[in-house]
Amino acid sequence: MSAQTARLELRIAPESKHLIERAAELSHLSVTAFVTEVVVARAREVVEGPTSRPAEPRPLGGWSFDLPEGWDDPIDDLADYR
Repeated sequence: MSAQTARLELRIAPESKHLIERAAELSHLSVTAFVTEVVVARAREVVEGPTSRPAEPRPLGGWSFDLPEGWDDPIDDLADYR
């Protein structure tokens, strides 16, 4: 083992192991690279807190609006809307 690496062992259900192996394969990564990438990203989210998360996406074209209250209420009498 080189000075640049450390070992981490864990026990998981066989189904989880197969899922991770399949995901790694589909990502064209080794299981070690896949698990490291995912776990380190999640650890950074937890450690760095909400300030590290990207800003909320802006609405398409920069426009935003709220629908008026009651816009989706059921229509009881269609005669009023003819």
